Amino acid sequence: MARRDDPPTRAHGEQLAAEWVTFRDLLVAGRSADAIALADHIVAESGDPLRVAQALIEKVAGLLNQGGAARPAPLLDRIAELLRQAGHSPRLSGEYHVLAAYAAFADGSMSTAVSNLVQAERVLRGMTEANQAAVSTWHDMSVTYSAMGFHAKAVDAMRAGRRVCVAAGIAEANCACLETLVRSAVARDHQGMSEDCVRELWEVVTFGRTAEPDLTVSDRTYLRYAAARLAVFGHRSAGGEPVPGGTTPDSPDRSFSQVVYLTEVCEAIAEDRPDDALRLLGEPAASGSWLGEAEPHRLRSIALSRIGDHAGAVEAERAMLRIITRDDGTLRDRYIDSVNARLDQDRLRQIAQEHADAAMSDPLTGLPNRRRITAFAAELAARGADAAVGLIDLDGFKAVNDTHGHSSGDLVLQRIAGLLAQSVRGQDLPARFGGDEFMVLLPETGLAEAREVGGRITASVVGEDWDALVPGTPVGMSMGWAALPAGGDLDAVVRAADEELYREKRALRPA
Repeated sequence: MARRDDPPTRAHGEQLAAEWVTFRDLLVAGRSADAIALADHIVAESGDPLRVAQALIEKVAGLLNQGGAARPAPLLDRIAELLRQAGHSPRLSGEYHVLAAYAAFADGSMSTAVSNLVQAERVLRGMTEANQAAVSTWHDMSVTYSAMGFHAKAVDAMRAGRRVCVAAGIAEANCACLETLVRSAVARDHQGMSEDCVRELWEVVTFGRTAEPDLTVSDRTYLRYAAARLAVFGHRSAGGEPVPGGTTPDSPDRSFSQVVYLTEVCEAIAEDRPDDALRLLGEPAASGSWLGEAEPHRLRSIALSRIGDHAGAVEAERAMLRIITRDDGTLRDRYIDSVNARLDQDRLRQIAQEHADAAMSDPLTGLPNRRRITAFAAELAARGADAAVGLIDLDGFKAVNDTHGHSSGDLVLQRIAGLLAQSVRGQDLPARFGGDEFMVLLPETGLAEAREVGGRITASVVGEDWDALVPGTPVGMSMGWAALPAGGDLDAVVRAADEELYREKRALRPA
């Protein structure tokens, strides 16, 4: 096995590149099951962390394309560990965070998804690699932003990928991101900006015609949809026919099948066959979120209007509006959460700066660590000040790691750290004690007052929207307090606080 500091050989790099091309060809053709089988083969026969990490990354991509119920969290945890073993690989690290973001989004955790995308973008902005694999990572980031409804960010990622195409001397069609552009266009229509939708769809068709020989099967599928959606508005491509391309309706990947079905819906509407369009809309393959949950309702409204069922068309429009209103509200809420989280992190940085003389902080949360706790207790003893010591243990944290993976667990710990920073007073010291345990030292504070501070901390943790971060795995906490007299034995006081903490845990357990 290559050591972390061994530079990759040319042969090793060529092997990785060749395997990546094979994976890419399978995935863009909708053959995710074959890509997963190849990944399993490489994992079974290779001990090289980079090869295995890349294979597992492509396996996760295949699982997400299939749209099944499999949870990729254990695979993502293994990828993260392999990347740590292998050393610095911006492209694979970026791709890992993009996939972690998509998995979190599919699991309903927008906060985790956005956090991973921010990390992915930071890594990729520093990437010097300029080749097809690097372009593909930007492409995947664009598509993920698009699926989450962040259309402007999705287009920015697409443009970054196309700049890499230019730098690498390869066709910009390698980062066509027609999925991104089509989603953006139909979102305009859902918002009542049909003229903008038509303009953006024509841009897709115009680019697609020029780049068609270099387009993937996936991009051809969305190109066909753009042409069919234009036909619904009465616009046709040259010769009056849809742009060729796309896959068959029985494509094994759900990421293709819904788009193909909705393409047929659009073509039926354009050909004045609204009854056929409504029948297709009733098929299970026409439902899903690949083009946004609102799109089938919009097409249903148009088809119902064509047969004269205007009341039904209005109801379908209302259903569409309920979805886009809900989604817009969710995104706004998540932005507010992000602002709050940034404010919390600013507070953590302030705490770390105040205690920078010890230069002892926890790298994950930014909080002071055990060594700083010991030094702070010594400072209190030196000035003859007593204190209250609170020990905090998270409830339900193991379930977070088991269900969502350690990257989501890290986000929970960081959020807890932010809530502690919010809740304590200026002179207090919140710290990470280890694992999922935290501590607060409150100088010159009696236990009654300390428990009031503890009540604020508990309320902030209980009131946090954990379901937005780690759906289905609520996070709670238990807390124990003990008094630390000036010059007292800190270890003994921590043991006393720990005993109270576990008495509280036992009291909360059902009989």
